[in-house]
Amino acid sequence: MKNTRLSFIMKKNKKFIFFLLTLFILIIVFSLFVFKVNLLQIIDYQQEKIIWEEKAENGAEFKIKYLHSVAKTPVIEIFEIKDGKILLTGTEYQSYGAGLPTEAVQGEYQVENDKFIIKNINQFLPEIMLRVSDYAEHEFVFKEDTIPLYQEIETETLLQIQCKKISYFRFIKRRF
Repeated sequence: MKNTRLSFIMKKNKKFIFFLLTLFILIIVFSLFVFKVNLLQIIDYQQEKIIWEEKAENGAEFKIKYLHSVAKTPVIEIFEIKDGKILLTGTEYQSYGAGLPTEAVQGEYQVENDKFIIKNINQFLPEIMLRVSDYAEHEFVFKEDTIPLYQEIETETLLQIQCKKISYFRFIKRRF
C-alpha cells in the first residue's frame, strides 16, 4: 500500500514539475516578443538596404566625422541614444566655415584647445540623412569602431541613420 501512495505522489510531482517547466518556457517566449531592443542602423536609403546595425543601449554615443567642404577642417557631431531616439548632444569644429555656428542657439558654446565646441544641444532627431562624399571623408564612430563611410560606400549614396525598436525575438532571429 505504501508503494501505491508513493507512486501517486511521484506522479503528482512530475505533473507539477512539467507544469512549472511549461509555464517557465511560455514566460520566456512571451518575453522575447514583448520586450524590445534598440538597434542603431545605417541604411542605404534608395535601395532600402541595411548596411550596418548594432544593438544600442540607452546612453550609447555615436559620432559622425567629416571635413568641412570649404575650410577642409574636421567637424564632429556627437549623438546619443535616449529612450530609443537619436539625440544631438554636441558638435566640435576648428574654424568658422560656411554653415557652422558662431554662437550657440541651443546648448553651451565654448572654445577649448583651438576648437569651437557646443555642448548640451539636446535636440531629438527622428533620423539623420547623410549623403556620403569622398571629399568630406565621412566617418561613423560607434563605441570603439570607426567606419570610413567614404571608403566603403559609393560617393553620393544617401544614407539614413536611425534608431529602431524591435522585439528580442526578431533581434535574435537576425543574428542567425
